[in-house]
Amino acid sequence: MTDKAILNITDVTKFYGKQKVLENITLSIKEGEVVGLVGPNGAGKSTLMKIIVGLIRKYDGSVYVDGENILEEINKDRKRVGCIIESPGFYPNLSGYDNLLYFSKISGCSSEEEIEEIINLLAIKDFIHKKVKQYSLGMKQRLGLAQAILGNPKLLVLDEPTNGLDPNVIIDIRRIIKYLSEEKKTSIIISSHVLTEIESMCKEVIFIKNGKIIDRVSPRENKTESSSNYFVFEISDPKTLLNFFASKNISAVVDDTENVLVNLNDYTLQEILAMLIENNINIIGVHKQKENLEKRFLSMMEGNIVE
Repeated sequence: MTDKAILNITDVTKFYGKQKVLENITLSIKEGEVVGLVGPNGAGKSTLMKIIVGLIRKYDGSVYVDGENILEEINKDRKRVGCIIESPGFYPNLSGYDNLLYFSKISGCSSEEEIEEIINLLAIKDFIHKKVKQYSLGMKQRLGLAQAILGNPKLLVLDEPTNGLDPNVIIDIRRIIKYLSEEKKTSIIISSHVLTEIESMCKEVIFIKNGKIIDRVSPRENKTESSSNYFVFEISDPKTLLNFFASKNISAVVDDTENVLVNLNDYTLQEILAMLIENNINIIGVHKQKENLEKRFLSMMEGNIVE
């Protein structure tokens, strides 16, 4: 990652009628940086993301992506911003491949060779030639990500990219996000209600409340021992452990070191270890998770973070 800023937002304020939904938002994101956007419903996250991608054009302040004003960028051939905002929209009677080909042509930003590269990266070759109306939620989400990265955008904006997906698909999407950040140097903004996902993927997390940025934290810094029931499991095959926890309705995600972060809920660690032994699942090790974003988020909701 370099120090070059890809996204620069300065004093963005947005009203709907007399209601102020964003107030003096100022932030920057560096090249290759993955940043999480967290806040309660109605905090202004979706409005900010729509402004960044150009879906909302009337606001005070400025948004620049790679040195270009986003309002001017909309009229250019080559896109600098890719996005998944709400549910990806496709033509259901066309195949996934034909959808990608269509969107690449109207945006003027991709060749068929690039489409093939994206298909291989996202591992969607097995279903890319089927009609989209036959796709599962996970297939549609991966196709949406494929459409978003057409043209190798400098900035990727993802609204709830793992919502409703099974653990195996979530692992794939996290792998892709990491690849885009590290290898393609794509800057990425992610919004999610699953705080453990945000914590595992993002270098920095921005908290928004009542239309204002009230805190910025690094999940990997300044952690203390947590009193919550989160544990980190080390295992050679994370998918096996994720599927096991999913069968028990236990929340679990894979972190950036390929360990499995788990909220044991009402279980004790001893009960979980006994079940793993019973199911012949071997782990390398386990330790208590440090203080996480969930505690920080609850503090924000209770007003314990100074604005």
